[in-house]
Amino acid sequence: MNIDHGGTALVDLAGVWRSILPTAGEIRAARRRLHGKAICIAGLVAMSYWGLVIADFGAVLRVTCAALLVFGLVAVATNIMHDANHGAFSRLRWLNRLASYTGDALGLSSWLWRFKHNTLHHGSPNVEGVDSDIDQAPFARLSPGQPWRPWHRLQHFYLWPLYGFMAIKNLLIGDFKNLATRRIGDESLHSRPGPAVVIPVLVGKLFHVGWALVVPLVFNPWWVVLVFYVCMSWLVGFTLAVTFQLAHCVEGAAFVDTTAPHRGPDFIPHQLHTTANVACTVPVLGSVFRWIVGGLDHQIEHHLAPRLPHTIYPALGARFRRACDGLSSTNYRVHTGVWAALRSHARWLKRMSHPTTALS
Repeated sequence: MNIDHGGTALVDLAGVWRSILPTAGEIRAARRRLHGKAICIAGLVAMSYWGLVIADFGAVLRVTCAALLVFGLVAVATNIMHDANHGAFSRLRWLNRLASYTGDALGLSSWLWRFKHNTLHHGSPNVEGVDSDIDQAPFARLSPGQPWRPWHRLQHFYLWPLYGFMAIKNLLIGDFKNLATRRIGDESLHSRPGPAVVIPVLVGKLFHVGWALVVPLVFNPWWVVLVFYVCMSWLVGFTLAVTFQLAHCVEGAAFVDTTAPHRGPDFIPHQLHTTANVACTVPVLGSVFRWIVGGLDHQIEHHLAPRLPHTIYPALGARFRRACDGLSSTNYRVHTGVWAALRSHARWLKRMSHPTTALS
């Protein structure tokens, strides 16, 4: 899809965005809310882990604790790890880096994440050949410019369960492959991964195996640990993978090749054309979704200001949307709800299953 970046739109969008940016006081208040939220998440993870692994509870309570632990681990990834790796968790660099290691505790490399997510995805969302988030070859075709394979005809069925194995894939294969090849997709790593990189990656994965498998084996039969680990890892991976897909791999989002302008003055229009928010209007479920995804329901604002704490995005998004509604040249996309976003992603997967779809 070709994006029309009219000159007037560029000036208006840049000025509008600057006019709605939060004050220093608003940012401080949002960061305090983020830290309070992080404490609640840490408490939830600790209590549910104790109830699942150590306490002598019955099956029903164990399963309940497992569900709460899945909820808490997803929240760690979206609310703490994600903000910290963007430098948004704190004004202090060392605290951001410390909090970013929660990603390593979950089994992924925070060092590789910063390159894959911050540099490749945020710098070039939906740019084919650069944005690794839309590159799931050979299993899936997520963009019109990607090659079609016969098995893609069924991707709108089989890809949903495969999403759940993303966490295990990164733990066992993905990160090691990236380090060995020094590449993520078609892009070379920005620096050679020496011992200062590789050792923390290994330590993080060993720590994950320790708390997720070794400690539970001390208190529980091996087959129970294995079943719970696989099921919970699948649920965490599925939730995270789908959440990130709802912003970009949906109907109406633009996909472009590397020749399309998307930097400098074209940055804001490109982000608007390739990203969609998710409205959380259902009273209870909407609030739960917004809480657990850590601002990822406001992906537009997150892409434009990734170093701001996610707890400020609802207010920032309301301002920006009102301002954009007054400009005919903008295209501020919002799914009407979580279910609408899921259906849009499902329809997009089906559309990409046909070999005739291509960049226009």
